[in-house]
Amino acid sequence: MSRTTIRIDRAPGRARLTLRAGMLVPRTVEVGPDHARVALVAAGALLLGGDSVTVDVHVDAGCTLELQDIGGTVAYDADNRLSRWDVRITVAEGGTLVWDTYPFVISTGARVHRDTRIELASEAAASMRETLVLGRHGETGGAIRSRTSVTLDRRPLFVEELYAHGAFPEPGIFGSARVHDVVATYGRRIEGDSVVQLEGPGSLLRFLGTHAHSSPLESTWRSWRSTHVHPSTLEGSLTHARP
Repeated sequence: MSRTTIRIDRAPGRARLTLRAGMLVPRTVEVGPDHARVALVAAGALLLGGDSVTVDVHVDAGCTLELQDIGGTVAYDADNRLSRWDVRITVAEGGTLVWDTYPFVISTGARVHRDTRIELASEAAASMRETLVLGRHGETGGAIRSRTSVTLDRRPLFVEELYAHGAFPEPGIFGSARVHDVVATYGRRIEGDSVVQLEGPGSLLRFLGTHAHSSPLESTWRSWRSTHVHPSTLEGSLTHARP
């Protein structure tokens, strides 16, 4: 199993950033008094059959951590051999995490379990963009089981489990679509057209379509993200075009 750790803690004068590399390599872009920006780079081909990737993220009280993927992730044809992608996020009181992920592609012949668990303390928040793509160009795509669970102040806020297989499209799941694009904020609400509001503080917006680059959520994500990140990280943020 490969484990990557990203942790930001308050410290006098400048936040303390702890990074440990696994198959994903975290690289420091910026560190300030109470905020940091970290890029995530794959150390090699991801994911291969049998791979197990775990990402642990911890944000200390009152700190802001921005994560940015550099390049997407492709789950390659593995003759249906299972691979795993587990994310564990803890945000302490008043902290904020912003994670801009690149598309996660499930090739034909791949079988992936993704599990994202987010624990938010009081007044904490997490904003994420996640894009799942069934298949590379010309492929139908493999199998993906993706589960997201969020707690706020130890109480359930959001739980969702999605299962899709490119070879067996189901109405009400992906249908004929290949792309599932979601922007979400947990711990705070953001108003807007077509935005789904959770029962507790949280908002999300989805797009189902054929191509990742046709998603209309890019401007929404930039707007939502700008409400959370430190002004200096906005000025120097890494920019990239989605495929």
